[in-house]
Amino acid sequence: MKPKVDFFIVGAPKAGTTSLYSYLNRHPEIEMSTIKEPDYFSNEFIEEQSLYYKKESVRSLKKYHSLYSDIKNLVRGEASVSYLFYEKVPKKIFKYNSSSKIIIMLRNPIDRAYSHYLMDKRLGFITESFEKIVYQKSTHKNSALFYQQYIGLGQYTHQIKNYFDVFSKKNILIINYDDFICNSSEVLNKVYVFLSVEKRSLSNTNKVYNKYTKPSNKLVQFLYTFSFFREFASIFFSQSIKAKIQALFFKDEKKPTLNSEIQIYLKEYYKVELEKLSKLLNQNYSKWIK
Repeated sequence: MKPKVDFFIVGAPKAGTTSLYSYLNRHPEIEMSTIKEPDYFSNEFIEEQSLYYKKESVRSLKKYHSLYSDIKNLVRGEASVSYLFYEKVPKKIFKYNSSSKIIIMLRNPIDRAYSHYLMDKRLGFITESFEKIVYQKSTHKNSALFYQQYIGLGQYTHQIKNYFDVFSKKNILIINYDDFICNSSEVLNKVYVFLSVEKRSLSNTNKVYNKYTKPSNKLVQFLYTFSFFREFASIFFSQSIKAKIQALFFKDEKKPTLNSEIQIYLKEYYKVELEKLSKLLNQNYSKWIK
C-alpha cells in the first residue's frame, strides 16, 4: 500500500499555487501528484454544484494514490485549489490523514478575482463582462457560479477558520502571494522548514507560471475548454514540448487593467472582510485596498 499524502496546497485559486506546486516538485525529497488538482476530497461538492469547468475529478482512493510512485521516504503533496472553499473538505482531509500539513496562499482578493475572470475568459468559459458579474447584472445561467468563483472565493476568513477548527495551527502555513512573488527563495525555504525537508536553492524561481496569454485562434480556445485536452498534454508531454506547444498556439499579451470604478466598488466590498482576516491572522491585510 502506498504511503498517504502528507500535505495539501488548498488554495486560493490564482494565488501562486501552480508555481509553488512546480517548485516543490523539483525538490528531491518531495513528490507532487502527477495531476496538479485531483480534487479527490472535493469532487462530490464540485459535482453537486455542477461547476462549469469541464474537469474530471479523481473519485477513488486507489486512483488517487496512483498519482504517486512507490518510492519510499518521500514527502507527498498535491494542490487542489477547490479545497479551500468547500467547508467540509478540512474534516475529510483530517479523517484521511490527521497529521496533514496545510498550505494556504492568499492574494489581494480584487487582483485574484480579476485574474480568475481573465483565465476563464481566455479558456472560453465566460463571455460576460467582469462588470456584469461584479454588479450581479448577468442573466447567464451560470451567473451565480461566476460570482462565487470570482468574488466569493475572496472571502478568505471563513474559509481559513474551517481549517483552524480542524487542524492545529502549527500544521497550517499561510503564504502571502506578494511575498512569494517578491522573494520566492525565502518563501520556499519557509515551506521546506514547514514540510521538514532540507533547504535548498532552486534556479529559475523567477519563471512565471500561468502568465497571461491568449489562444492564437478560436479552435485552440475551444479545444482548451476541455479538461481532458489539457490533462493529456500535462501528463504525456515533457516540459520542453509543452513550452513549444504553448508558444505555437498561444500568444503573450499585455494583461488588461481593471477600471477604477470597479476597483473602488470592490475595495468597499472587501473592506470588512479584510479587517476580519487581519484580526484572525494578526497581519495587516487591509493594506491590499489602501
